[in-house]
Amino acid sequence: MSRPEVTGARLVRRTLRMHRPVATAHGPVGDREILLLGLSDADGNIGWGEAAPLPGFTPETADEAGQAILDWLAEDERIEPPATPTARAAVDGALLHLAARAAGLPLHRHLNPDSPSSFAVSALVAGATPDDLAAAGRAAVEAGHRTLKAKVGVLAFDVDLDRVAALRDAVGPGVAIRLDANGAWDVDEALGHLEQLAGFDIEFVEEPVAGIDALAAVRAGSPIPIAVDESATSPEGVAAVIAAGATDLLVLKPSAVGGIVVAAELTTIAREAGLGIVITSLLDGAVGVSHAAHLASALGAIDPAPGLATSALIAEDVGESPRLEGGRLMLSAEDGR
Repeated sequence: MSRPEVTGARLVRRTLRMHRPVATAHGPVGDREILLLGLSDADGNIGWGEAAPLPGFTPETADEAGQAILDWLAEDERIEPPATPTARAAVDGALLHLAARAAGLPLHRHLNPDSPSSFAVSALVAGATPDDLAAAGRAAVEAGHRTLKAKVGVLAFDVDLDRVAALRDAVGPGVAIRLDANGAWDVDEALGHLEQLAGFDIEFVEEPVAGIDALAAVRAGSPIPIAVDESATSPEGVAAVIAAGATDLLVLKPSAVGGIVVAAELTTIAREAGLGIVITSLLDGAVGVSHAAHLASALGAIDPAPGLATSALIAEDVGESPRLEGGRLMLSAEDGR
């Protein structure tokens, strides 16, 4: 796939404002600074990319990502992408988006002509109490979602257990529930907790513990499939997880691992090892969510459902994210503008 000829560029900084902070075991995720990179060609087409650093999940700050992008823009040849992941995500995303615009195609069709224009997505549901989480789950199901994700590990486990029980009771047996602990437990805790959670028919649990050896130990005794996220964000990390037998699924946040190109490479490695793939958002802005959605379509990574219904959590976004209708994302050439 040829690279478009870039004749102009602009880099802008914006604040992504959340309706309310999202609780994780790494701390609450609230408002943060992101960067938008616009690249243009001689015909006036513009492709957009987004760098959305997030403490605890990515290694660089917004300032560092911005400098990496500026350094890349200053290069004469621009052969090598930026080394830091969110800066690379912005550059690769903008280049691919520009090429798709020049071809007059939605990004997913530019990447794969046979890819679908819509697919079901998982909804992130939140609530500190069992009643609150149950209400959020009912609302998501009424909106058409058939897969829900809830965070655990922030509160005491007996509270989490009651929350998950209330969620399952509220949505019934026909809705998939997945959990994300963000590495909050140790191995012994995780094994005990997963035994108790297994009765609620959990699709999988992301990062019940931190570290590849710990994940391998938990997976060996877990009654619930295990997924890795933060523990495998590079080819070397994915290879190490595979070698250790530490996971059943790989959760990929394209903006955290380096964008579309790197995420596609990691998907190939994981699939060759027999792992499932789940494309999710890093609570990105509209451009990042759009790129992740188009990538999921192009890769056919739509079962298990991608975790890309996160734009509703954002009060002030940076553009138009893909339209959500009946629990499905609807893709178009206009996404991310």
